[in-house]
Amino acid sequence: MHASDLKIRSGAMGFFNSVCDVFVAPGSLFSRIRYGEAWGVWVFAILTLAIFVLYYSFYSVIDSEWLVQKQLAGIQDLPTSQREELARIFRSFAEYAGWLGTFLSMLVMMLVVSGLSCYYMFMDQSEQKKTFERWFTFTLWTQTPVIVSTLMFIVMLVTIPAQDFRPDLINYSSVSQLFSIPAEQPLLYALGNSLDIFYLWNIFLATVGIKIWTETTFTKATLIAVTPYVLYIVAKILSI
Repeated sequence: MHASDLKIRSGAMGFFNSVCDVFVAPGSLFSRIRYGEAWGVWVFAILTLAIFVLYYSFYSVIDSEWLVQKQLAGIQDLPTSQREELARIFRSFAEYAGWLGTFLSMLVMMLVVSGLSCYYMFMDQSEQKKTFERWFTFTLWTQTPVIVSTLMFIVMLVTIPAQDFRPDLINYSSVSQLFSIPAEQPLLYALGNSLDIFYLWNIFLATVGIKIWTETTFTKATLIAVTPYVLYIVAKILSI
């Protein structure tokens, strides 16, 4: 076996072990990748694939008319004629919704990861500060629960009969879905849709990693990890 083949196999095993560790032993993972190989390209690839599968499968099964009505619902105080024209335009683009929605979701993920990376880098007051690239890879690892979220959604997709599948199941792990908040209560429903239980997992991973990477206390690491999500929730409330 060539040395290059051994290196590729070793790299694959190292990444596989790291993926296992992020779910069962995150402290071990973040300690190991603090200065060593962090598998940034690999974790980026698997997260991109997860986002693609999640949203493309969703847009492949939902009713295009539901998408049109949802887009129209966000536009208020339009004359009937203009509303009908907009509906016609939205329907003409409905067949591309899968690709467009998937692309936008992946773009949002990249913006979120970039923003969090800058924030973590700014909050890093340790003696050996990490570069943006290191924090970017760190943040990618904290987003890996999306892999579990995607797998669970695929299971629902293949087990729930097509006639019973509801578009809002894309948010199956949100507070609105878990506690059956009715859509007739728009304020609570919108707020509940923005709160996802997987955020707790993201925060936990970020807390563990920040504590190790910045050599700070668990309390301060938790505060750093929680703050962006609190600001997101506050912004969501103010926008409703």
